[in-house]
Amino acid sequence: MSLLNKLGNVEKVIVVAEAVLVLGIFSYLYFSITPEAISPISGKTILEPDFVFEISNGEQVIISKDLGFANFITLKEGSELDLPPGAYYWKVKNWLKESEVRSFTIESNVGLNLRNGYEKDVLENSGTVPVDVTKKKGGITSKIGVDVGESVEVEKDEAIYEGSEASPDQSRP
Repeated sequence: MSLLNKLGNVEKVIVVAEAVLVLGIFSYLYFSITPEAISPISGKTILEPDFVFEISNGEQVIISKDLGFANFITLKEGSELDLPPGAYYWKVKNWLKESEVRSFTIESNVGLNLRNGYEKDVLENSGTVPVDVTKKKGGITSKIGVDVGESVEVEKDEAIYEGSEASPDQSRP
């Protein structure tokens, strides 16, 4: 065999070795940079609406009310979002891949505060859902509707106030 034939075979072996090496590097990168959804854990019920998504190897968190992600919200690092109570699906995405889909539920939270004012008191909804408030005073009962984050002034009197989650199909008093 001539020297040129031997050199040609060596070059072919080197090219194949380089191809295998490059393929190995790309395979390693592909599998090592898979984004991971860490928290909230799939199926978790969240009581406090102020929580943080924990992820690994990702650039975006994608959230949807439906499993097919037909309508979704994209969060990037530093994003903040107030989600109403309900069930959600989420996944993590990087420039190449997406993580597995996870789910979580934000539980509704009824919160009602009565703050003393100078001439009137203030009844505020500190929860995550609209509240129907029942005011009881001397055998008389009345209803007050208070939306999330809102407050209403009430007379300074010896009334008793009880709140419950407003039914979605009821109109507000």
